[in-house]
Amino acid sequence: MGVVCVFYGNITMARFNGTVLIIESDPPTLELYRRELSRDFKVLACLSEDDALRMAGSADICAVVLEPAIEGGDGWSLLSALSRKFGTRQIPIILCSTQDERKRGIQEGAAAFLVKPVLPVDLRETIRKIVG
Repeated sequence: MGVVCVFYGNITMARFNGTVLIIESDPPTLELYRRELSRDFKVLACLSEDDALRMAGSADICAVVLEPAIEGGDGWSLLSALSRKFGTRQIPIILCSTQDERKRGIQEGAAAFLVKPVLPVDLRETIRKIVG
């Protein structure tokens, strides 16, 4: 199957401390987000729920970008599972989806909800504002 979670980013070039975990099942979208976010953050990129849950505990994560309609899974339950995994740590989760379910996303605890298509620079700015 190959590697589905990879580490990106140059620690010496990152202007912010911390890592952003991207969970996106569309490889071209994942690459666009990864490329833009790596300007300011270390980036972990995952294509599946299982890998996301494994990666969530492995780094100094400062934010998560999640597509709730992730292929082969249920991103809404993943949102809850990530919240449980982070425990008392308040890690902001930004939802990026083709489905405009902002109300549900905010009710489920997302820090922000962006409707696709999302410009990568807008995603980066949203994360920068949230993690401050």
